[in-house]
Amino acid sequence: TGIQRSSSTPFGAATTTSPSGKVKIGQETWKKNMAEIAVAHEVPYVATACSSYPLDLYEKAKKALETPGPAYVHILSVCPTGWRIPTNQAIRYGRLAVETGAFPLYEVINGKYYLTFDFEELKPVKEYFKGQGRFRHLTEENITLIQKRVNEEYEKLRAKCVNIKR
Repeated sequence: TGIQRSSSTPFGAATTTSPSGKVKIGQETWKKNMAEIAVAHEVPYVATACSSYPLDLYEKAKKALETPGPAYVHILSVCPTGWRIPTNQAIRYGRLAVETGAFPLYEVINGKYYLTFDFEELKPVKEYFKGQGRFRHLTEENITLIQKRVNEEYEKLRAKCVNIKR
């Protein structure tokens, strides 16, 4: 993409078209939840996947192909250039996106939600941001705001999932 912002760019990330500086934080809006948009359109199979979990990605792609009618799989693929991380850390950062709840993995099959991994406790988003050049400008206040949003969204997702023990 040329490291340009999109509607799914995380809040606060610096890109070539939403740079951070004295006046702007970088990406100033919360990213659109594309999977939830597909669910709202009653797509029979919707999933999120991450290239750092290749077997999970494979299984979800297979289910999508086997689904009669439309299917949507939102895949997080780490971009070392855009994220400004070493290439040998790509898998680690993809896993941190999932383990912090910044990019939870789940499926929605005919309207029923299933969480792929239910972490007893999410890692702090600060761990995911640390070392990524696109987030290096964030203040503690920014990170606290993002952490609050991630926690709220993750709890909303957990509440929808039929495979979660409460």
